[in-house]
Amino acid sequence: MKTISAFILLIYWSIMIFAPVMSKDIKFSRAKINNIKIVEQKPRS
Repeated sequence: MKTISAFILLIYWSIMIFAPVMSKDIKFSRAKINNIKIVEQKPRS
């Protein structure tokens, strides 16, 4: 029982630590996609 609770806590804290990092990476990737779209649209207009 103690090992299971410790494992759950480890997963919980890893999510708490990595969630903001992952959200930043997602924002950066979205920004890159938006920049690529803007660059593609400029020559057309």
